[in-house]
Amino acid sequence: MKHCECANFLHLDCEKGMCALSKMIVPIDGEGSDACPRFEEGFMCQFCKHFSDADKYGIGSCKGYDKENWAYAQCGAFSCEKFERK
Repeated sequence: MKHCECANFLHLDCEKGMCALSKMIVPIDGEGSDACPRFEEGFMCQFCKHFSDADKYGIGSCKGYDKENWAYAQCGAFSCEKFERK
């Protein structure tokens, strides 16, 4: 897991964000991007029970709606009406 996949991660720009708990600046990827012990799954498609069949790029299927469609694993799902944790 990465910091940017945490519910407590706040995006600042395309390279970094901030932990809402520790107030530390953390990178989105690369060195120092691994999640800390206080990690909580964020609202992303990859954590939804309707998301499946992801390929190596994180593109999978959303089966939560009447019409199945593709979805990106790290897409923010905080406002998705069909989001359900796995």
